Amino acid sequence: MSITFKQVEHTYSQDTPFSYHALKGVNLDIETGHMTALIGHTGSGKSTLIQHINGLLLPTAGEVDIEDIIITATDKPKSLKPLRKKAGLVFQFPEYQLFEETILKDIIFGPKNFGMDEEKTLEIAKETIKLVGLDESYLEKSPFDLSGGQKRRVAIAGILAMDPDILVLDEPTAGLDPQGAKEMMQLFKQINDQGKTVILVSHDMNQVLQYCDDVVVMNKGKVERHVKVDELFKETEYLTSLSIDLPIITSFILELNKNGFNIDPSIKDIDELIDVLGGELHG
Repeated sequence: MSITFKQVEHTYSQDTPFSYHALKGVNLDIETGHMTALIGHTGSGKSTLIQHINGLLLPTAGEVDIEDIIITATDKPKSLKPLRKKAGLVFQFPEYQLFEETILKDIIFGPKNFGMDEEKTLEIAKETIKLVGLDESYLEKSPFDLSGGQKRRVAIAGILAMDPDILVLDEPTAGLDPQGAKEMMQLFKQINDQGKTVILVSHDMNQVLQYCDDVVVMNKGKVERHVKVDELFKETEYLTSLSIDLPIITSFILELNKNGFNIDPSIKDIDELIDVLGGELHG
C-alpha cells in the first residue's frame, strides 16, 4: 500500500499567536512492503508527519495519498474511518491509547468498532497478547495496573488486533529492557516480512541499521534525506552534524579506520565485520 505526501504543510494553531509551522512542503514516497525509519532531532516534525498517515492530523495544505484514499485539509475525520483500519498507529506514550477497564476490552475495541463479532475478537485478543510477550491472564487485568513496558506491549497488541496493512510505530521500544526491545523489533520485522509496510520513528540508530530498509531524515519540518539505510550510515559527518548518535558498530568501525583500517562504515552485521577484519589483518 503506497504512501505519498505531496507538498504537505501542517501548522498547529493556525491564525493564532501560538501558530507553529511543523511541516513545510513535504514530498515523500514510502515504499510498500518496506520497513522505513523516520529519524531526526526532537521537534523535526516526525510525530506530526506520521499522524497524517491515518488521518489523526489533516494537512494545512497539500495532500496525503494512501492507496485510493486522499487526505486533504477539507476531509472530515469521519470520512477517514476506512483509513484507520488500513493504517495502525502506536503512539509514543501508551497511556494515550489505553482507556478501557480491562486489557481485553482495550485490545478488542478496534476490531469491534469495525464490526467484528465478539467470538472472533476474543480469539484475536488471545493471539495478539501472546504476540507481544504477555500471557492470557493479563486480559482481565486493568491496563492501569501495568508497568510502563507492559502498557507499551498492550498498546501494540491493540493495534495488531486490527491487522493493519500499514503499521506506524512512534518510539515503540521506549521503556523496554534490552531483551524486551529486541523481542519487539523482531516481531515488527516478522510482520514486515509478511508483506506489511512498517514505519518506525526511532532515536535508536542500532535498531534503524539492523532492521530497516530505508530511512527518512527530518529536519526543521522538511524531509532532508530519503535513502537506503546502508547509504545513510556512510554519511557519518552529516549524521553527527544533526546530533544523531551513530550505531555502536558504526562508531567502532570509524575508530578502527582512524587507526589505519579501511572498512565500510555501513556494515551492520558483527559476523561480517569480523570476516572483514580478518581479511585486513591477514591481507
